[in-house]
Amino acid sequence: AQAERTWRPYLAEELYDKTVGIVGLGAIGGYVAKLAKADGMRVLAVRRSTQRRSTGEGAGLDDVDELLPQSDLTYLLSEADYVVIAVPLTAESRGLIGERELRAMKPTARIINIARGAIIDEAALVRALGEKWIGGAALDVFEQEPLPPESKLWGMENVILTPHISGGTPVYMERAVELFCDNLRLYLAGEPLRNTVQVERGY
Repeated sequence: AQAERTWRPYLAEELYDKTVGIVGLGAIGGYVAKLAKADGMRVLAVRRSTQRRSTGEGAGLDDVDELLPQSDLTYLLSEADYVVIAVPLTAESRGLIGERELRAMKPTARIINIARGAIIDEAALVRALGEKWIGGAALDVFEQEPLPPESKLWGMENVILTPHISGGTPVYMERAVELFCDNLRLYLAGEPLRNTVQVERGY
């Protein structure tokens, strides 16, 4: 409308009083919970452990209304107006969201993937979007990147696509260098490092 210089009023949907379901309550999922709660949303989250973590390890935990075990994923999907995928890609999470899970969602619900493309069965997602099992999707990651030109996702009106840039900002590299330098100081001092990888978990 702006490019056409056309005055075209419309109503935007409110987040207030809606339910967001977060799959993966790590650092990223925790901040999603914090922002969602600030918008007046009901926040559900699934993670590996429902035991309260110590300070600093579970950002956003206090902003979660229901913290659920993985076995309650279907319940989360059936309740949520928005589903945010923020879980790392592991052998356990690959294909976590397939036809069964997509059919469990509300027909008006949207799914947002800011994690890794292979967590969602893309063929099942295309079918879910085309046949209106769900309301829409916002995807920053895909099974194959770059997303092939022949992908049906490109032409779907109920899909927003971004090229794996949800974590990128003009100061991203500056912060990455700061983290590296901080970890180098900690390493030289023989102290625990920040953002360590747990090899046995795969992330």
